[in-house]
Amino acid sequence: MDGDGDEEGGGTVLHRPFPEEVVPGPRHGLNSFEDLARRAASLLALGISAWLLVRLWVGPEIMDEGSFWNLTGDIIDTVFLGYVFFHAVRIWMDRRIREEGVYDMPAEPGDEGGAAGAVSRLGTLLPLVRSFVLITVFAAVALIVAAQLGVNVAPLFAGAGVVGLAIGFGSQTLVRDILSGMFFLLDDAFRKGEYIDVGEVKGTVEKISLRSFQLRHHLGALNTIPFGEIRHLTNYSRDWVMMKLPLRLTYDTDVDKLRKVIKKLGQELLEHPLEGRKFVQPLKSQGVYMMEDSAMIVRVKFMTRPGDQWTTRKLVYQRIREVFAENGIKFAHREVTVHIPDRVGDRVLTDAEKQAAAAGARRVIDPEDPDSSASLAEAR
Repeated sequence: MDGDGDEEGGGTVLHRPFPEEVVPGPRHGLNSFEDLARRAASLLALGISAWLLVRLWVGPEIMDEGSFWNLTGDIIDTVFLGYVFFHAVRIWMDRRIREEGVYDMPAEPGDEGGAAGAVSRLGTLLPLVRSFVLITVFAAVALIVAAQLGVNVAPLFAGAGVVGLAIGFGSQTLVRDILSGMFFLLDDAFRKGEYIDVGEVKGTVEKISLRSFQLRHHLGALNTIPFGEIRHLTNYSRDWVMMKLPLRLTYDTDVDKLRKVIKKLGQELLEHPLEGRKFVQPLKSQGVYMMEDSAMIVRVKFMTRPGDQWTTRKLVYQRIREVFAENGIKFAHREVTVHIPDRVGDRVLTDAEKQAAAAGARRVIDPEDPDSSASLAEAR
C-alpha cells in the first residue's frame, strides 16, 4: 500500500493522520472582503430586480409613506445593511485573530506539556471581543427592525434591567465565573496555548469562553474549568524553565572530574544543531546534594524556554550516559547487603531458605523485582 497503508502478513494496516489535517478556525462562506462585496452585489441586484417587479405589479402606491410595501422595503434595507456590517466586522476580526496565530495548529500531543506555543495576549482576548461585538451588532439590527415594525423598544431596555437583576440574584455562580474570568484575563494570568496547573487539573489552554476555559492534558483528556473554581494557578509557559536531574553515582566517583566532564558536555550541547538554540543556560553540575546507603546523589541542571525542556532532557540523558561510559564514571544501583547465619538455633539453614531471605531483602528495595518474587515462590 502507498501512503494509506502497509501490507504485512497478508493484512492491510490503514494509517489515519492525527491530528486531523484540516485548516483550523471557524469556517464561513465569506472569508474575505472580496467575497463579501460579491455577495452584497448579488443581493443588491436581486433586491432591485424584486423591487422593480413588485412596483410593476402593485403600481405607484408602493412608494406611499406607511404602506405595507414601503415598510417592507425599509426593513429589507436595514437587514441588508446590518448583514453587510456584521460580516465586515467578522471578517476583519477573523483576520486580526489569524495574524495573532490563534487558529494555528496545536503542538503535537503526547509530551509532558509546558508548551511554548502560546498566542499573544491580544490573540487571547480577540475571540472574546469578537463574540461580544457580533452579538452587539446583531442585537442593534434586531432593535432597529422592531422599531420599524412599530414596537416600542424603550420598555424593552427597562425590562432588560429588571430581568438582568433577577438573573444576577438567581445566578450568582454564573456572575462569579464571568467576573473571575474577566479579572484573570485582564491580569494576563494565562493565554491560549499556555500550559497551566489549577490544582487538580493541568494542561494546555485550548479554548476560552466567557465563564470557563478548557485544558487539554498532554495525554489527551479535555477538562472544562469554570473561572470561579480557580483558587490557585501555576503557569509553566512564561519566560524560562529550570530542569534539575538527579544522578545516582558510586562513592568512588571523582567529583572534580565529574564537574569538568559535565561542564565540557554543557558546552558541547550548546553547539548541537537542533537542541543547542533551546538552551537559555548550559548544562551545569550542582555537585553532591544527598548521600544514600548505596549511592551519592549528584544533581545537574539546565535552563530552556518553556516547552523545550522535555526534548532537551532526552538528549541530556543520552549524552550523560555516553560520556560517563567514556570517562569511567559509574551509575550506582540500589542494593542491600544481607548477612545470613548458617544456622538458626540448632537448625542449619538450607540454600533455598537463604535465597528466600535474600529475595525478601531485594523485594523491600524493588517490589516489582521478578527474581525476588520467583525466589519467594520457590521457597514456599
